[in-house]
Amino acid sequence: MTHPLARGRSFRLHLARLALDGWITAAGEAVVIEDQDLGLTASAPTLTDLVRGYGGGHVQWLPPASPAPPAQHHGGQP
Repeated sequence: MTHPLARGRSFRLHLARLALDGWITAAGEAVVIEDQDLGLTASAPTLTDLVRGYGGGHVQWLPPASPAPPAQHHGGQP
């Protein structure tokens, strides 16, 4: 599974009885997590194709991840 920090823009795909978290890769591919415990994902070349594959739905764009914390200060040590 892709590391969360390597993901592109995050979204939530709302279906009739379910909501799936996903992201858009740098190449534009859309990926959703179908079962986080088993590591099952589904993907499509575009978000439009992904939504169509699920029979429709609503995409909610999620805010960008918070920036990485600043480097720890080591008292002048390199």
